Amino acid sequence: MDFAPGEATLALQGLARDFARQEIAPRTDALDQEKDPENRFPREILEKGDALGLRTLPVPESFGGGGADLLSLCFVAEEIGWGDLGVGVIYAQDWSLANAVSRLWDEAGFVAFAENFVQDHALHLAYVKIADAPAPEDKSPYTSDARQSAVIQQDGDGFRLNGGARHVLNGAAAGLLLLESDSANENERRIFLLENRDGSGVEVAQYHDPMGMRSCPDVDLRFEDVKLDHPLDCTDEKWRNAAHALRILPAAAAIGTSRKSHEHALEHARERVQGGKPIIEHQTVGFMLCDNLMELDAARRSLQAAAWAAEHGEDAEPWRSFLAKAFATESCERVARRAMEVWGGAGYMTEAPMERLVRDVVAFAHAFGMGHAARSAAMDLL
Repeated sequence: MDFAPGEATLALQGLARDFARQEIAPRTDALDQEKDPENRFPREILEKGDALGLRTLPVPESFGGGGADLLSLCFVAEEIGWGDLGVGVIYAQDWSLANAVSRLWDEAGFVAFAENFVQDHALHLAYVKIADAPAPEDKSPYTSDARQSAVIQQDGDGFRLNGGARHVLNGAAAGLLLLESDSANENERRIFLLENRDGSGVEVAQYHDPMGMRSCPDVDLRFEDVKLDHPLDCTDEKWRNAAHALRILPAAAAIGTSRKSHEHALEHARERVQGGKPIIEHQTVGFMLCDNLMELDAARRSLQAAAWAAEHGEDAEPWRSFLAKAFATESCERVARRAMEVWGGAGYMTEAPMERLVRDVVAFAHAFGMGHAARSAAMDLL
């Protein structure tokens, strides 16, 4: 297998890199410092990205999209994540869920989705997971109107959804929600596409105020008598194959953020003089930078390998994307923390660029599930 990008992928990567440097990075500090979480959604940035075709990259060219495969999207996501991880996660969800719809829906269903997705330039996607089993007692340190777990009930030929869902990334801005109703029985998993618009019965119960990745809204949703049509029943195996991208692409965006932290550390190490020479010439600092490079390259390659396998239908190792995501997420956190340490005490100050990047990768590790959850899912597949 060859992960070297072709001309088309290099062109997309260059487009994303320029966009990240010219449109995303100059605005990230203002978004991060905005006090009201309801005002952090990067609408202007996303509108400019949509004009470049970024939002619809995974949609086939025949429908007006970019026709990008998962491996190409890994390169693009890293560049967007370099600009800002919150923006990167918003795009990664759009790409991941569009990819899942293409794998799960029948041809007519996907055609309808693709046409709507391409034509509505403000349409973004979000993922919501609910479980058939009742949730344990809620002991969170904050109150929410979404405390009652969402429940799907049969209603004639259709279904009704009531209750709440916690910590839905981009749940306030997404026009379509991909709802996964999990079950202990692998043959009873149901997938729905749910419109999130005025009058649909979906409301934002609460905006959270996370420590990092603040441009991607983290909300609780409340569902009141929401009508669900046309469920897609699928087994665990079918859903795993469709959901590879949901683990791979957000982690690729996190690679970009940790790479940016390493670049700041490298620049600082070359300029900071201590003991009569730049600190990069001190073995301890040099080793830390080398460790960063090793982990970045290994994490990037693990995600690319998982993307390549998912695209080529290699089902012999279905645990690959779970473990690639866990390794990349934990590597990103180590790289960012190590990069901050290269700055010494100055790196911990809010005036330095490091603290926001560290907050972002720590927030990412929690927002997309801790590594032990991915390991547990992979272990069940061994």
